[in-house]
Parts: sequence; C-alpha cells; structure tokens
Amino acid sequence: MRILTMVIGSLMLSGCATIGMMPADTSEVDFDSTEGKTGWSQYQHGETFHDYNIDQVYEAAKVGLGNAGFSLRRADKSKGVVIGEHGMTAHDWNVIAGVYFKEQSQDNTQVRVIVEGSKDIGFSGDVTSDGWSGKILSGMRSYLNDTYQAVLKVDKDDIKQRR
Repeated sequence: MRILTMVIGSLMLSGCATIGMMPADTSEVDFDSTEGKTGWSQYQHGETFHDYNIDQVYEAAKVGLGNAGFSLRRADKSKGVVIGEHGMTAHDWNVIAGVYFKEQSQDNTQVRVIVEGSKDIGFSGDVTSDGWSGKILSGMRSYLNDTYQAVLKVDKDDIKQRR
C-alpha cells in the first residue's frame, strides 16, 4: 500500500508545471507565433502596448500577474521576463505564467504571455483555462491606463459644480 501511495504521489507531482518549463528570456520566445492553445496545457497570447516603454510594461507585468492571482517568482527587466505561479485551482495542481516583453520601436513594447498548466490527465483531460493570459493582459492594460493616462479621467462632481 505504501508503494502504491508513493507511485501515485510521484505521478501527480511529475505533471506539475514548473518555472523550468518557461523560457528564460525573450530570446527564446517567438512573439509572432500562434496564439491560443499551443500545447498540452499551454496557452499564448500577444499584444503590443503602444506609447508605453519597457519600464512601464515591466511594472504592469508584475501588477497584471498579481491581479490575476499569481505570486511573483522571477522578474528580470534586462531579460524581458516576469514569471508568476498560481498554485492549485479547481482544475490544475498549479499554473505558471510568464510575461515576456521587448521594445518593438520607441515607446511601443511587444508582449507575449505564456501560461503552462499541470500536465495531468484528470477525469476530464486537460482543462487548464485559456482565460489566464487574458486576465493578465487585462490587468496590465488597466494598470497602464490608470497610472499613465490619468489626465483623461474626469471627476463628474467637478463638472456639476461648474454649472
């Protein structure tokens, strides 16, 4: 019985997503490759942030991962990478997400989000959500707009008082 428990435990842990599965830096990422489901439990999505530089996108990547429920595991602006880990969900043992970024042109930064879920075969097969990358990108957009586009915000109370 003890051996059976150890074998089952080993199989379960071997399917977990790890940071080692992720590219180490932007040189290993194809920013123009297919988006969507790209592997057993891997999803990729890309976006170009116009009028935002590397420093701004680097900070937004950390916030976007945090807003999506990921804990920061590795962040290196010089390598263009921020990696976070989500831990157990209803469908996965853990989820790892990497945000990779590079300057496309002055103040335009290209971003690629790669999400890896666990490689287990549950009762329903691979059910890693493709929504993780969207949540991360949405958090990044919100942070950038809220932080750097504050001039566009209008307080409706100020308008009412001026009438």
